[in-house]
Amino acid sequence: MNNYSRDPPSKILLLVITQLSPTFPLCNDLLFEQFAKYGDIKKILIFERGKANKAFVEYYDVKHAIEARKDKLGKYLAEGEGKLTIHFSRLKNLDLEVVDKSRGTDYTQASSTNSDTMKHSNTDDPNVLRQQIESFTRTFTQTSQRNLTPARNDEINNLLNSDSDDDIDIWKQQKQQGPQISQDVQNMITQKPSKIIKVTSIDDRVTAKMLYNIFNKFGNVEELLYEKQMQRVFVRYQTIEFAQIAKEYLNNIQFFDQQWRISYHPLQQLQPTTISDEYMIYYNPNGPKLIVPLSKTIILSGVIEAMEISEMMRLVAKVLEIKIVASDSLEITMMNISETLKIIAVFSDYEYKNQKLIISIK
Repeated sequence: MNNYSRDPPSKILLLVITQLSPTFPLCNDLLFEQFAKYGDIKKILIFERGKANKAFVEYYDVKHAIEARKDKLGKYLAEGEGKLTIHFSRLKNLDLEVVDKSRGTDYTQASSTNSDTMKHSNTDDPNVLRQQIESFTRTFTQTSQRNLTPARNDEINNLLNSDSDDDIDIWKQQKQQGPQISQDVQNMITQKPSKIIKVTSIDDRVTAKMLYNIFNKFGNVEELLYEKQMQRVFVRYQTIEFAQIAKEYLNNIQFFDQQWRISYHPLQQLQPTTISDEYMIYYNPNGPKLIVPLSKTIILSGVIEAMEISEMMRLVAKVLEIKIVASDSLEITMMNISETLKIIAVFSDYEYKNQKLIISIK
């Protein structure tokens, strides 16, 4: 089995457990029985159950994690059940209070004598191991069921990498070379600005006109190609500066149920390739007169029948407050910036009773 990995040895092991029947009694105590003989265990966490079960085992000492991985890599928890793929984890510690859909145990080992016996025991007899474990005092911490933050969720979901190298000397050499940067990040860093930006993760309820209304707030848009099947849009601005402004303000913005990812795209002809593509050409030499950061508050001018317009706004977005600030103007405060984008997308240049609505960001 390939024992090499880009990841350095760590006190925390990530176990990926496959070939496990649904009735197999996978639990923290079972993992403790199998891994405690290599050294003192601090915490064990079963992260998720599914096609591939995952668990974390945290030791007090990195050398015990290395020893456990060497011995257990590629083996089974029981005969024909639970094949182990073992990685060194990138987590710095196991926080049992923030991991959703999991079961964790904090092991406090009261007897150093018994701990030493356990560390140096090479028996695989579960009865002997169970007797040794029962001499320990254990404090159980059941994980609370709460939502992960997006950053924490990404951190955990990115843990499944290739097998790790056991040699700390190689790890030290890698550290001296500096941190490794993924190819995707390298591409983003070296990407040259362009008049064309590519936006991915477009919600299927969005239209090309809605996208134009948003992107034209940040500079003069010349062309827009919306590839609906691919859920992406290409926007060509009049200048590179406009494209840079739009990318700065709109990258990672949540619009409807999708989070936009924006990158520069090499200059090329934009043209539809499928019947569902929407392609539009615009020309507005004046462009937006004032580009300001997005805000939860907008000013809506050109208003006739303020009550009717207010109701229309509430149907489209989550509105916190509407105030009349002039005879034909409303100040509207949305719940968040994502709701502001909805109003801009739907009502920019919207004509109501022969009066064009004008939206400006406060």
